[in-house]
Formats: sequence, structure tokens, C-alpha cells
Amino acid sequence: MIAVIADTPNYVLMERNCRIGPKVIPLLSGTECLPIYGFSDKGPYDKFCANSPLALTPYPLVKGYLQRQTDTPGEGLKLVVVDAEGPRELLLYAATMEAVLEAQEHRTTHVTLTHQLTFDQEADAYRVEEASA
Repeated sequence: MIAVIADTPNYVLMERNCRIGPKVIPLLSGTECLPIYGFSDKGPYDKFCANSPLALTPYPLVKGYLQRQTDTPGEGLKLVVVDAEGPRELLLYAATMEAVLEAQEHRTTHVTLTHQLTFDQEADAYRVEEASA
């Protein structure tokens, strides 16, 4: 398998006081999946905002938030979708919140993308699976 990497996300988009993420179909394993959108810089989140009808505000993706999410056991698969161009893209790639937290802590410029989200038009949601190259 070839590693897929992306720029480390440093921002999220919020609607009111909530971080937003794509709607996902429940995983076959029964595990809950909780994705949020993450962005590496101003350009990618500006592009997303231009393609979204929502009133969104950029906010730093802080280590404290990621740490709280990763410290909460048993709450499912927590992903950060990196640099999505809009809320209805056909294919998205994501890293685990643990990987993003580690990249931020070590100040690395890239993170490994381990999951892909494929849009299912009938369900109007994304199917989540491990990324394959």
C-alpha cells in the first residue's frame, strides 16, 4: 500500500458553535464514525465555504480539542477530513484525530490519510472505509 499524505490540518469550520463534518452512513462494524472537516490553510477553507450554502466561520483546530476527543474511550472512529472542496464532493480523504494530534504536537507538515469517504447519492451520505492505494 502506498501512503497517501496531505498537509496537516490546522483549522476547522464551525456553524454557530459546532464543528461541522460530512454526514456518514453507519459503519458495518456498528462502530460510530464522527468526522469533522479540517483545513491546512486559508485557501482550502475559502474554497469549501464558496461551495457551501452554510454560514461558516474558520476556527483553529486546537490540540486541546483533539486531545479531549482522543482521550474519550469507546466513542467510535474519529476522523478529520482534510481539505475538502465542498460538502458534496464524491471522494474525500481523512486522517484519524490521533494522527492529526500527533502531527500537530511534532509540528510535522504532513499527515497520513488512512480513510476514504465515498458519497452515496441514494443515502445522501458518505460510506467510510480504510483508504487503499
